[in-house]
This record gives sequence, structure tokens and C-alpha cells, in this order.
Amino acid sequence: MLFLEKCFKWLDTPELEVLVEKFNGKIPLTTIKEQKLCWLCEFSERWDFRAKQKAAFDSKTGERARWMIDDTALNEEQERAVMAAAHSLGLVDIVQPMRASYDAVLVLGGARMSCLYRTRYAGELLRQQKITAEYLVGLTGMRPILDSERKATDTYAKDAVTEYDLMCGAMEQVFDIEQTQQVIENTENINSAWALAEYGGQPTITVLAAPSTEPDKRRANTADTFLFWQDKKAAGTGKRILIVTSQIYVPYQQLEAARILGMQYGHSVETIGFPREWSGNMSGLQTAANYLQEIRSVLQSMKKLL
Repeated sequence: MLFLEKCFKWLDTPELEVLVEKFNGKIPLTTIKEQKLCWLCEFSERWDFRAKQKAAFDSKTGERARWMIDDTALNEEQERAVMAAAHSLGLVDIVQPMRASYDAVLVLGGARMSCLYRTRYAGELLRQQKITAEYLVGLTGMRPILDSERKATDTYAKDAVTEYDLMCGAMEQVFDIEQTQQVIENTENINSAWALAEYGGQPTITVLAAPSTEPDKRRANTADTFLFWQDKKAAGTGKRILIVTSQIYVPYQQLEAARILGMQYGHSVETIGFPREWSGNMSGLQTAANYLQEIRSVLQSMKKLL
């Protein structure tokens, strides 16, 4: 309940109200938070840039990539309001881990340099003894690497075929380790494929690539990776978990972790992101449109949590 209260406070952030007004909207004056959230979810459809960017396709697969999102339709006032809201809502500024000890650190996979930067941040926290953990797990999927990200991914996982390969490459580079065991379950539908790599060490390092729970509709998402880890590693209940991602995704992925790992399995979950300046111009995820897209994702995740 305390976490839900914090979510609802997010809806009352003044910067969010200003942001909506810059897009010619007015948040309803209601004390019923669920009504306000439903209204915001519907209003935020205009911020679904992934749906709008039909021209931004990868040359090989025809897949639209997040870093191809275009924000040229936004004016300066809107851009300023977006960034003010992003700062206020926790999508920009990093926070330090709240605990010194965790049962597991989960590093979430992603495109381009994400796997490397997230793994590197987890490695720094462990090496500097800011945290300790029994397990370090890379969570990802079997998404094929796009031509548009190859220049970045070849710097740490040359000729990687899937996002799973990226996470393995990141772990091996950051911790200077080699695999002790690997299992890959290929299927005709790549959305159903999964993989596991074990590395040993202290903390024990594992990489898991999850299958989709709806393979005929989509590839694996964040929730699928949480469920796969819970099942494959027999994670039990009541664990202290630190999740490492990119700061722009922290609120959304914290909500997903709370919904899956917290509410279903009683784990205590906390999500942090690596410093924004690490990515420089490589990430392509720091435009106003990217932040609007993720604000919409947070609203949608809050609705699912309820």
C-alpha cells in the first residue's frame, strides 16, 4: 500500500500538470486517483511516438527502434516542460542504492550499449563495496540485433546475434570471466526461445534470456524476464533485490518489478540507473520525445499495477 501511495503522489506532481497543459490538456480536478490515472493514460496516447514513427525502420528487419524516435514536432515550451517533468518524476537523476546488502542484483538487458553500461554500473557498485550480493543476474531476451545498433554493439560483443549475446559479452568484459555452462533452447518461433549461461564466481554470475509469455504476439518483455528468473533460479520469496537499468526506465521498471516480484512473490525490490552522462550521444534516448514515451509507459504500468 505504501508503494501505491507513492505512485499516486507521482500523479500530483506540479510538473506533470504543466506538461499536460503544454499539450492543450487539463488534468481533471478529482480526488479519485484511479479516475485521474485513467484520464492521463488516455491523454498520453499523443505521446506514443513509437506508434507515430512509421518511417523509422531498421534497414534489415523492418523493425522500428527506440533511438529512431523523432521529436521535431515539439516546440521549445513543450520540450522544456518535458524535461522539467522528467527530472521531477525520476527519469533523469540517479539515486544511490538504499541498502548495503542484497540477495540478488538483476541487470536488465537492452539495445546498443545498454547491456554494457548497466553491467558496468553493477560492477562498480560491487567492486567499490557500496553493495554486496549473493547473485548477479543478467536478464534479457533473444531479440535479434538490428543493423542500426551494430556499430555500438560490436565494441563489446562483436558479431552478436541476439540481445542474450550482448549481455554475455558485457558480463565477460566487465568481470573478465568465462562461461562454465550454457544451455540454449532454440525454437521455430524466436519469441519462444530461451537461453542460460553460468559463470560462477562471487557473486555467482548468471545470464538468462527469457521466452515471451505470448510468443505469437510479441517478444519477451521486462515482466517475462522477471518471471523466467523466478522460475529458472527458484528464487523463492521475500528476497532483497536490486535492479539495474538505464535511468530513463527506472520508474517504469520499478513498477513492473513491484507488480511481478513484489506483489506476487513478496520480494523487496529497488531499481536504479547508471549515470546519464555515460551514454553521451550514443544512446539516442535523451530527447524530449523519448522522455514523453517513457512517461506514458509509467502511466500504463501504474494502471496495470492497480
